[in-house]
Amino acid sequence: MFPVMLRVKDRQCLVVGGGGVALRKAQSLVAEDARVTVVAPEAVEPLREMAHRGQLTLEIRPYREGEAASYTLVFTATDNREVNRRVYTDADSAGVWVNAADDPELCSFHLPARVRRDPLQLAVASAGEAPFAVRRVRQLLEGRFGPEWGEWADAAARFRTLVRDLELEPAEREACFDRFFDATVDRERLSARVPTLAEERTWLVRPTATHAGGRPAPRDPSPVQDEPAATLAPGLVSLVGAGPGCAGLLTLRGWQRLMEADAVVYDRLAAGVLPCGLPSRIELHCVGKTSGRHPVPQEEINAQLVRLAREGKRVVRLKGGDPYVFGRGGEELGMLDAEGIPFEVVPGVTSGVAAPGWMGVPVTYRGEAVAVTLLTAHECNKENGSQVRWDLLAQDPHSTLVGYMGVTTLPRVVKSLLEGGMDPAMPAAMVERGTTALQRSVVTTLAELPGAVDREGLGAPALFIVGPTVRHAEKLDWFSRQPLAGERLVVSEAAPELVRSLEAAGAEIVAAPWPMTPAARVVIGSAPLTGCVVRNRAEVEWLDDEREGPGWEASPVAWCLSQDAADRARELGWRPIEPIESEGQDIAGVVAWIGRLRRRAA
Repeated sequence: MFPVMLRVKDRQCLVVGGGGVALRKAQSLVAEDARVTVVAPEAVEPLREMAHRGQLTLEIRPYREGEAASYTLVFTATDNREVNRRVYTDADSAGVWVNAADDPELCSFHLPARVRRDPLQLAVASAGEAPFAVRRVRQLLEGRFGPEWGEWADAAARFRTLVRDLELEPAEREACFDRFFDATVDRERLSARVPTLAEERTWLVRPTATHAGGRPAPRDPSPVQDEPAATLAPGLVSLVGAGPGCAGLLTLRGWQRLMEADAVVYDRLAAGVLPCGLPSRIELHCVGKTSGRHPVPQEEINAQLVRLAREGKRVVRLKGGDPYVFGRGGEELGMLDAEGIPFEVVPGVTSGVAAPGWMGVPVTYRGEAVAVTLLTAHECNKENGSQVRWDLLAQDPHSTLVGYMGVTTLPRVVKSLLEGGMDPAMPAAMVERGTTALQRSVVTTLAELPGAVDREGLGAPALFIVGPTVRHAEKLDWFSRQPLAGERLVVSEAAPELVRSLEAAGAEIVAAPWPMTPAARVVIGSAPLTGCVVRNRAEVEWLDDEREGPGWEASPVAWCLSQDAADRARELGWRPIEPIESEGQDIAGVVAWIGRLRRRAA
């Protein structure tokens, strides 16, 4: 097999078949601006919707002998092998590239599995011989190549333009590229970071003299001229708080700004609250920071906001929690103000109030706690001494302390409070990933909290709560009492009643559109899934390719609401599969059935 990347923009492409597999082929072609015709006696609703929107041509009829010869690229994805063979024969005889789904003998080319970090793409293939292995290799690469690689590739493209404009000799160009790569890529971890513009300038070499043969000679790196300012009026940057993690806690105004945006620049902890129905035209820029790892430096985030706004775009800067509560929102807006960029603030629900409430801890309580102190535990590690007066906080028995970013510094925090005179028996807790399906917590005393956190293995993102109201957690913990608490499920948005019922039972639901949007893929990949709920064969086929992407690594359960769905899932090699038996189409029965099987497994 000879690997190639085909340009299909404005090319006439044919898809024969109207089911979930044909839908995926059509979606992929439409995404690359191909002119797509779909031919099938019947078609799933998403194909009809795409035709209604003018994205493709849909002809409800059988395949006509010989018609494949008039197209540039052909896919056949029917349940009838004789039809697939006829399409293959017609196309192959005319010298047209043709692919029959799941049938290597009827293919003149094979589609690789792709890891997309636009504009960077990695392809994995086995000439159609071992698709199961290809899927698993793709899953491996999906986990190793984070979203920062897309931003890195954009930066690499910009750097290439800068180097090309210098008209260097080949060896000098390669030296510039080596400096860029060596400084931004961790070969061991397969991680990348986006350099600042100042860094890029130091890696450039300009010709100033000539060698004897007339060739330019390099000189020391020097700054390049900044690009001329855009003539467009700058757009608006909306600094939006995404809330603590539960998508339902994103404010209405925040949702509106996202749906109206031209570009969204989001942090890792905000990825899960992106609206799954976010239009595909909206640019998504991940600047995902994790604890101790910032692949996109703050300076580059700032430059990116300015660059997008100066292109006249409406930009949403989406940050977890509230952007003014330990979110550096003031710093980013100060930079925009200095650059003359219009901006606004859309506050968000801060995790310091929401996460304790999710686990049953009110941060204030009449007669017990009349004040709340929000603090960042990183202040314990300041070289010039902490900015937090732990001694004063320790002396107030009627206050609640909520500490952000406190997992690694927790032992020092507890030591400081105890040395300041706080009662070792003061109720205390830590909650990890509050308000999400991954929420875990421990409730104990101040003195015992570090040991309890270590035994439970709680990690970032997490916060600690210290104060008298923590004692209410046992009776007010409403979240863990729900029958489906801890479940994170993908469900088609076309089943709104099912979505509402599963959410009411405590499950975290990703209501994904059909066809799948880039935003929905980001949301799915933001945290591990525990399962998906599929109603029919078409929904199984719709999700089949998606199961190779981020979020699906833990082999989530396929809850099948029909025998047809279960049979198709088995044919495609899904594991594990749980058919919903007699109560199948009764939504309350579905919820009860899942809950019973979960309890039995536990």
